[in-house]
Amino acid sequence: MRVMAVDDEELALRQFCFEIEDIPDVEMAGAFQEPEAALDFLRENSLEAAFLDIEMPGISGLKLAEKMRKIRPGLVVIFITAYEKYAIDALKVKADYYLLKPYDKNDILEVLERARLLARRQKKRVRFQTFGRFDLFVEDQAVLFSNSKAKELLALCVDHQGGSVTMEEAVDKLWEDRAYDARVKNLYRKAVMYLRQLFQEAGEEEIFRSSRGACSIDASRVECDYYQLLKGNPEAEKAWSLTESYLQDYTWAEETAAGLSRLLGDKP
Repeated sequence: MRVMAVDDEELALRQFCFEIEDIPDVEMAGAFQEPEAALDFLRENSLEAAFLDIEMPGISGLKLAEKMRKIRPGLVVIFITAYEKYAIDALKVKADYYLLKPYDKNDILEVLERARLLARRQKKRVRFQTFGRFDLFVEDQAVLFSNSKAKELLALCVDHQGGSVTMEEAVDKLWEDRAYDARVKNLYRKAVMYLRQLFQEAGEEEIFRSSRGACSIDASRVECDYYQLLKGNPEAEKAWSLTESYLQDYTWAEETAAGLSRLLGDKP
């Protein structure tokens, strides 16, 4: 678990780093006295939790937490303070935990265990990879497809970011050399049935949706490098820079790929 700490008092920051340094499976990724430096670090690095002092000059820990959550919505936030009066304010910014000074290692261990459990619950089980070749992962395990058109249909749904993919569009893009007749419609329905069963077996049946003549995914229930790139996530931008290709096996994805290249090319 990667964590960071922010406290304007150097001695308090040193004490926290000392208490946490030999805790198994916990990495102190960054310790900062300046809130703005902490924000810059968070934009470039992935973390699970942040320990924040509340009373700091310039920007309070409460305001810092709000800014951090805009960068990393799933970040677990733990406030460290000597003042119990801030408990209500901490709840207003949806702090996850509250550590009161003076604390000891046992207090930190207890909070970290709660933070681990919360971080696991917040992590989405299903992830799509679109940069380069398309892949689906469930709990970080790649899913193998025996129906290649079902996989391509799922990729098309991911490309639509939760919007509907009609049967007509799917046939036009996946079976472009086939007439729009009963046979090709049946191929589409078989692909839809395959995806329904796949997500049911994964225990994520709410992710893939289908109705008469259309299908889609619930984009809010999945992780996706493409979606993170659109949100300006710096890690997604780094991942894109390694391939600069999007759903490379599917010609219909070239338009989206060109749009992503323009989007990043226009950034300063």
